[in-house]
Amino acid sequence: MKLRSMLNRTLGGLLTISVLLATSLFGQGITTSAVSGVVTDKGGKPLGGASVTIVHEPSGTKATTVTRANGQYNVTGLRVGGPYTVSVSSQGMQAEPRRDVMLELGQGMEIDFVLSTEVVQMQAFTVQGTRDTTFDSNRMSAGSAFSDAVMQSIASMRADVQDIARLDSRLTLTSLDQGGQLSAQGQNFRFNSFLIDGVEANDPFGLNSNGVSSLRGPIPLEALQAVNIELNPYDVRRAGFTGALINAVTKSGSNRFEGSAQYEYTGKDWRAKNPRTGAKENFEENRYTYTFSGPILKDRLFFALSYDDFQRDSSAPVAGFVFTPASLALIDQVIARAKALGYDPGTFAGANNVSTQKTHLGKLDWNISQSHRVTLTYRKNEGVTPVFAGVTSTTGSSLSNMWYDQYRTTENYTAQAFSQWTSDFRTEVSYSITDYDGSPVNRGKPFPAVGIGGLAGTNTSTGLTSTNGFLNFGTEFSRQLNQLTTRERLYKISGEYSLGNHVFAAGFELNSTKYNNQFLQAYYGSYTFNNSGTAGTPAFRTGVENWLAGLPTAYTDAQPLAGYTIADVLARWTADNYAYFLQDTWKPTSRLTVVGGVRLDYPTADKKPPFSPTFLAAFGLRNDETNDGNYTVAPRVGFNYKLPTNRKTELRGGVGLFQGRNPAVWLANAYQNAGTAASITVNTNGLNQPVVQFQPDVTKQPIPAGTPPAPTVNITAPGFQQPSSWKGNLALDHQLPLLGLIATVEMTATKVHKGLYIDFLNYQTATTGPTTMPDGRIRYAGGITPGYQTAASPTFLTAPYDPARTTFAQTSTAGRRRVNTGGPTGGGFADVYRLNNTGKGGSSDFTLALNRPLRNQWSAGVSWTRGSAKEVSPMTSSTAGSLYTTRAVYNPNEEVAGISNTQTRDKLVARYTRVFDFFKRDNMKTTLSIVYEGRTGRTYSWVFAGDANGDGVAGSNDLFYMPSGPSDPKVRWLSATERDAFFAFAQANGLNKYAGTVVPRNSENSPWNQTVDFTITQQIPIFKRVRAEAYFQMYNLFNLLNDSWGIVEEVPFTYKRRVAGAGYDPTGNGGQGQYVYVFNGNTLDGVPVVADDTQTSRWQAKLGIRVKF
Repeated sequence: MKLRSMLNRTLGGLLTISVLLATSLFGQGITTSAVSGVVTDKGGKPLGGASVTIVHEPSGTKATTVTRANGQYNVTGLRVGGPYTVSVSSQGMQAEPRRDVMLELGQGMEIDFVLSTEVVQMQAFTVQGTRDTTFDSNRMSAGSAFSDAVMQSIASMRADVQDIARLDSRLTLTSLDQGGQLSAQGQNFRFNSFLIDGVEANDPFGLNSNGVSSLRGPIPLEALQAVNIELNPYDVRRAGFTGALINAVTKSGSNRFEGSAQYEYTGKDWRAKNPRTGAKENFEENRYTYTFSGPILKDRLFFALSYDDFQRDSSAPVAGFVFTPASLALIDQVIARAKALGYDPGTFAGANNVSTQKTHLGKLDWNISQSHRVTLTYRKNEGVTPVFAGVTSTTGSSLSNMWYDQYRTTENYTAQAFSQWTSDFRTEVSYSITDYDGSPVNRGKPFPAVGIGGLAGTNTSTGLTSTNGFLNFGTEFSRQLNQLTTRERLYKISGEYSLGNHVFAAGFELNSTKYNNQFLQAYYGSYTFNNSGTAGTPAFRTGVENWLAGLPTAYTDAQPLAGYTIADVLARWTADNYAYFLQDTWKPTSRLTVVGGVRLDYPTADKKPPFSPTFLAAFGLRNDETNDGNYTVAPRVGFNYKLPTNRKTELRGGVGLFQGRNPAVWLANAYQNAGTAASITVNTNGLNQPVVQFQPDVTKQPIPAGTPPAPTVNITAPGFQQPSSWKGNLALDHQLPLLGLIATVEMTATKVHKGLYIDFLNYQTATTGPTTMPDGRIRYAGGITPGYQTAASPTFLTAPYDPARTTFAQTSTAGRRRVNTGGPTGGGFADVYRLNNTGKGGSSDFTLALNRPLRNQWSAGVSWTRGSAKEVSPMTSSTAGSLYTTRAVYNPNEEVAGISNTQTRDKLVARYTRVFDFFKRDNMKTTLSIVYEGRTGRTYSWVFAGDANGDGVAGSNDLFYMPSGPSDPKVRWLSATERDAFFAFAQANGLNKYAGTVVPRNSENSPWNQTVDFTITQQIPIFKRVRAEAYFQMYNLFNLLNDSWGIVEEVPFTYKRRVAGAGYDPTGNGGQGQYVYVFNGNTLDGVPVVADDTQTSRWQAKLGIRVKF
């Protein structure tokens, strides 16, 4: 702590000096734009002291400066958009003002002036169409920019920025069923950062499947002025990502009252059938959006408001199990008993599947003076979706008060101040506070989870009947203690000082986030009431009878272990990140611009996980490590050079280190799994010697007798750092002599500096027989189980191979654990996972693009990217166990980079927009926009079924060994029929090319998929400034034309296909050990590449109308 305080004081002092001497960064901010240039006389001599005035015409906002001795000027902190008027004068000399200047988000525009005693006519800027920002001296990195006009013209079924970002061919949008996952250059979607007015709208903890803090997009497109996609910006203020930075800025008010009202609709008859089931599901979506802005004080104070209300009404979930009338009569008795105990368990009715999200946005812009401007922003998202726990189970059903509603609520306040203290010195200061609540809300009051068996009913999927269906009610097992809130405070200060050919910069940021994650399963208790005793004897009782008597047949309860309290089980801590940065933008010539800077990110944590002395004794490692004090120094450099060619040509590029986001849940695992709690399950007779009596009071749950099980522990590796990557690019942009086209050739590369993966610390390797498997992988002490049943192996499903095939004793997971004694309970430790850094992995991309900005009523673009990406772990989940077991591996703890789960080998995007004037009248234009997207299918791996190495992971995570041929000595077959069927399958699926080797991770790709979307918009004048726009959007036109087109076929999560199961004979192959393959062709045929992402794999239409004034 002393070292940290000393560092903070030292760097704080340096920062104070640097801010007094220096500047904001690189000429434009994250939420603003900039103008720069050179002023000369007719002879080319630089003119110092010339007055430069920049006026934002809609609001009257004015900024002034004077040129330096070398004739250069810089004005930053300007509103995005325009139009602007820029004028210059000096000692009786002047030039024609530049009018209708439009500024892009995060970009600077260069405007040079030549002054004369006579007005020199300059080429006018015009708002007609869109200004191309390709040839800009500040543009160095890879990315894309989208104006509000472009966003309104693109088909977006979800009205989500993700749908716009996918137009960059280096980004891929998948998993729309999960809210959309946007991968940049083959990286995990959680490594992106989404900024709204400079404030993160990311998933603040890491549990959300769409990467943001809301159920849908966190901001309606209608409220946005512009969006930038940045892959490697060399501005050192930009941080918090190793994937992509999605930078959005909202609209501001002006001197003119403006507003809009919009309604969108889509529903059951506007969408194709489900490509998986062939069903026409009931659903309806309605969205209402309103905006209103204008002046409070002309030229001084402005407001902008927006409100978005979305509702989706979907089909109620189909019950997977339906009880017989006789069982329903028994269930009435169950409900009556629960009510007598003071709890209403609900009914089977009321499964209304309605999801909603409301978004509020308010913004004030105050021009205090020509030199000072303040912006205040308020944003709130309120989203909720119902979860019908247990309804779709095929072994039973649930009553309505076991259901819950999943909320996501975000509320943000932001203040920004932009000041021009002198012509050369400018500052920007901002503060924001964001509260997030992602807690579920149970529909019933707290009550233990209850499951009652022995009820008759029918499986609605198979039609098969059962006499042991379960009725479930009470507080759902995982929602008994489940609350998630965060509070994030963000402080920023930066300054800019111009001196000669340099623009120096310095700044400080503090991001302080308070986490509160309370999660413990079975905290209220979980009771099972099944049939007990022997049927037909006086001692026999049904599950319902046991419930009525309060005699459970099984009971689970989770509580802190002796010596700990519930506070030791929860993840409550504050994580701060102190960032300091310095930068210099140097323009040695009119053609060359160079930026160089360095950023220091210093994380702290105010609290450690609970320390376990027994863990230290067992493993020699502390379990209370965090990332506290493990800082990152990130240098960056970029350049832009304008080549001396007849047509515009620029060479740009750079390289730098970027520190990214680590979802907090991965660090929280060490707090919540420190060996401080245990879940104890006991089975009871229920008739003669019940271990516990049912207790309805959740605060008085009985403590089961017996020794608690060995705990699972998660730790963070010593010295663990936030993820970071080296990123670079080299690009050439050239203006072609045809149709105003601009060609771009660009290469980008990423090299992991500090990546992430999970390893397991409590393995026991094999103690007898061979230490490795036949293909060389490590052999562990657990049971090797094929996971398949065939005619030749009817009892092989979960049992280890026995050469005599007469006994199949189940092997306990304890057999693979190294530490089976000691620990907090005396039984050693169960699963022990460690969060690690790795320096392996990266990506490379090659992109060719042609673009034509909107001019003469049309625009077009085409972009193709060939990419490759490698990673050690895909990090696809939230818990350490899932992160570890879902990775396809050769050896489970290996630190080996393989092809990324999200690599997109090839992607092609083409778009065309045309404005028609069919009616030859103002405000009656017709706009057609078409987008084509085609890409390589998602990667997947070939794996063994079951557990092929004895590590206890039966989730098919072991990469498959492809025999060299039918007589491979490493493999034995149980029958010639299975052997021949396997090699026929291998031939048909291209596995033969891996003969005699282990098939690499993610070696295969699902089929190529492609879609065509279009939007057609018709303007309709109403009265003076009031006008309407009716629009029709069609998603996946190919699928409308043919049911078999436009289908996305992918291997579903976890992106693995099982080939064969494997038993193991340690005496086979001359004592070297031998696999015993089990091949089930029917099972394999049931797990083909299936249609995934049903929202993507079918056409859908949407109709909307908006009225503007």
